[in-house]
Amino acid sequence: MKKIYIILSIFVLSSCSDWLGIKPRGYDVAETINHYEGLIYGSEAFILDEVFPFMSFEWTTDTDGYANVWQNMGSATANAYRWQEDIFLPDENCGEWNYFCSMLYPLNIVVNEVMDASDGTEQEKQLIRAEARMLRAFNTFMMLQFFSLPYDEASSSSDLSVPIIEQASTMGASFPLQSTEQVYSYVIKEMSESLTYLPERKEHYNRAFALTGQAMLGKVYWMKRDYKNALEHLREAFLAIEDAGVGLNDYNEMEQDGEIPIISDALKDPQLIYGLQSLANIWPSMYPSYYGSYLFVLKTDVLKRYFLPSDKRLCYISGMNTGKTAYTSFRNNDIYYVNLNGMSSNFGISVPDLLLMYAECLAREGSLEEAKTVLEQLRAKRMSEDVAVSASGQQEMIEYVIAERMREFMGTGMLWFDMRRLWDDPLFQDLKQDYIHTDGSQDYILSKERLKMSIPPQVRAWHPEY
Repeated sequence: MKKIYIILSIFVLSSCSDWLGIKPRGYDVAETINHYEGLIYGSEAFILDEVFPFMSFEWTTDTDGYANVWQNMGSATANAYRWQEDIFLPDENCGEWNYFCSMLYPLNIVVNEVMDASDGTEQEKQLIRAEARMLRAFNTFMMLQFFSLPYDEASSSSDLSVPIIEQASTMGASFPLQSTEQVYSYVIKEMSESLTYLPERKEHYNRAFALTGQAMLGKVYWMKRDYKNALEHLREAFLAIEDAGVGLNDYNEMEQDGEIPIISDALKDPQLIYGLQSLANIWPSMYPSYYGSYLFVLKTDVLKRYFLPSDKRLCYISGMNTGKTAYTSFRNNDIYYVNLNGMSSNFGISVPDLLLMYAECLAREGSLEEAKTVLEQLRAKRMSEDVAVSASGQQEMIEYVIAERMREFMGTGMLWFDMRRLWDDPLFQDLKQDYIHTDGSQDYILSKERLKMSIPPQVRAWHPEY
């Protein structure tokens, strides 16, 4: 035996340099800029299995509906509806954590290695690296929106949130939780330094280009409630819309017989700037034929408050007994839900989202006429009449923009971000009256502490320090 070991040792030592040059079968090592660029594409869809933000203010249910939620859609959805602290069971995956973390791995490889690629110019490498840094920062920012309290200047330096992950390795790596302030500063720095290198063209809904970068950085400042800095970047993005080949769908032209045609692939929507698609299992409950005529439904009083009969966005909202027919009036005995047109949501950035963020920042900076013009640009594609914005004074204009966001994103889960951002805003304390869910026998009231999800048990098992 000893002789065999000696022979093997000599063979290994003498052949080591040759072996290192051979790629394992079925594997490849990133070497060229095409390899690194391919890593950026990553996943083509952002799919959350159980989605907390969809438990937004517009949903309610009854005792039977709640029981069916638990039975058909699982405890995580029911726990989220009750604004529980711990939503997931130890053996359940949490898409809100897992997706973003998984995307950081390939992006870190690109950031850390692409400058050593075997081909390509310095400029080409810088472009790819900047795009990866931008997307890495945006994924980190999205984690922040689920696992941190809303930004508060007074407490942001002590509020723990999520880790900053810049290594493509888990071996011996430590990823401590950072404060909200540290993470926002990191995201802003990464995005700001990347803007210079981003290309003008748009190639793919998961790629970052000049418009995407400006819109992303504007959204980060907007969520931080730094509206002055947000305005600078949102204006640049707004001015780039036409040249980037994106724009608004015209619901007046699309609407047929009370419904808007389904876009077969939401990630090919011309309104898309950056795509993070959500196909959560909350959606089947919004279409009664799946599980019966109950489960989560839209609050009729909320719909009445925000919509006029001329609003074509009503085509996405239907009564229980009417299929997909758009309502032009609301009756108290009707149950409303989002029809199948709205089953896919984009959690990234769209043209309507950009316009509304931009209009709000204009209003908060006192540029009321500009804000009015931007709002009416959107409303002209959504309304058959009543397009004109009627708001006098700065406060009314800001409130009008937020109401327009309610109309535009009703039933999509996007309003979760507004709930967080506006929680301490003195202009919008009245919105909290709707943040109450009921199962028919008990009410569940949203608190500030529940504006963040707890880090799921699966993650805590690997990181007890969390």
